[in-house]
Amino acid sequence: MKTITISTENCETYSSISNFFIDYYMTEANGEFVKVYLYLVRLLNTNSNITVAGIADHFNLTENDICRAIKYWISRDVLKLNYDGKGHLKGIVLLPLHSPSLDLKMETDAVSILRLDAASDTRQVNYDNVAAATKEIATTAYAPANTEISPPAKPNYSSTDVEKAMKDSDFEDIIYLINTLFGRPVTQNQISSILYIYDTLHFSLDLFEYLIEYCVDRGKKNIRYMESVAIGWYKDGIRTRQQAKDQVYQTNSVAKTVFKALGIRSDRTITPAEIEIINTWTNDYGFSEELIGKACEVATLSKPTGATLNYVNGILEDWSRNNVKTLADVDAIRKAHSAKLTSEKSGTKSTGTISNFNDFRQSTSDKAIDDMERRLRKEVNG
Repeated sequence: MKTITISTENCETYSSISNFFIDYYMTEANGEFVKVYLYLVRLLNTNSNITVAGIADHFNLTENDICRAIKYWISRDVLKLNYDGKGHLKGIVLLPLHSPSLDLKMETDAVSILRLDAASDTRQVNYDNVAAATKEIATTAYAPANTEISPPAKPNYSSTDVEKAMKDSDFEDIIYLINTLFGRPVTQNQISSILYIYDTLHFSLDLFEYLIEYCVDRGKKNIRYMESVAIGWYKDGIRTRQQAKDQVYQTNSVAKTVFKALGIRSDRTITPAEIEIINTWTNDYGFSEELIGKACEVATLSKPTGATLNYVNGILEDWSRNNVKTLADVDAIRKAHSAKLTSEKSGTKSTGTISNFNDFRQSTSDKAIDDMERRLRKEVNG
């Protein structure tokens, strides 16, 4: 085969973008932030004086928009700032990028690195100390609490409370991100829900950013849905971005298994109520995905056309009461149930008090079922 060449019809130049950025960093970032980073790469070899105002004009954005983008990429260890001896900003440095398999991703407050003490003699940030501290946080394993944490009640925020919150740069960043990703400005009534998550549930900026991204990824650009998810995370003891990501990964994996077994559309958005049920199975009962899949199998065998999430919940509640931990324990229950049926037919009593293998309640009470179904309908339709 003859060789070919690739060329252009004019003197265009090209910028080199790391595949790590495309594969890992870009997937989680706001589109405006991605544009700013790409433009910084473009400016890397221009040898011209750069200003934040100039970048803002290029994109028809505000200078605050550009600063937020730079703050975001600093928090992801993509950029860093250089200062001169007098503490004046003199440059932006593009840092080498890494695959998550090669370097643990830092989970930091998206603007904390930029907050330098005005009274300090130097404005240089010690990135080694920041990295060491954030790496310790990021490597903390997610260990759900054994008991559910009750969320505090939502206060009745006054206009003074809202005005005070709007002066907080972190809260301002949150409002900006919601407005940008939801595609519409938040209302005054919605601000109280956002302030509840930030001020009362004490979500850090980093965790709040992930909460917003989580909702947008699921097509739920809805403050009520976001508040429901936040309350669920609070109940489960989630306090960092990494803990939230770990739980979301685990829940999604189990949900796929359950939805497939029960014939539920896999592309349907999982609701907070369903998340709460699945987290009860994995966190409170301690069941593995394999055992949950087995419960779904039992449910569909018992009710081929009517197996529901609540019915599976009844099975797993029963297994939890009987201290089921492995598939062998499930098999023991099945054999004990078979022996019980055989003895009843022969007129003799069987020892043991094992529950019927295929006859499970859908929940602990009719009220619980009604409440669960009401919440599911409300969230799916909301």
